[in-house]
Amino acid sequence: MSTENAATFDCPECDVSAPSTSGPYDSLGYVVCPVCGYAATPERSSSADRSPSAGD
Repeated sequence: MSTENAATFDCPECDVSAPSTSGPYDSLGYVVCPVCGYAATPERSSSADRSPSAGD
């Protein structure tokens, strides 16, 4: 029988590494760091942040 490693959450704010099942999740389903409360959210692409130009 093989054993698989559980997915981990690596917090970029406080450098804690914990199993992703050990922390709470926010309303969008992203894991929240159990130490500092950081919640990972998807990055916006630069094209989504640009305002449409008048010529478009």
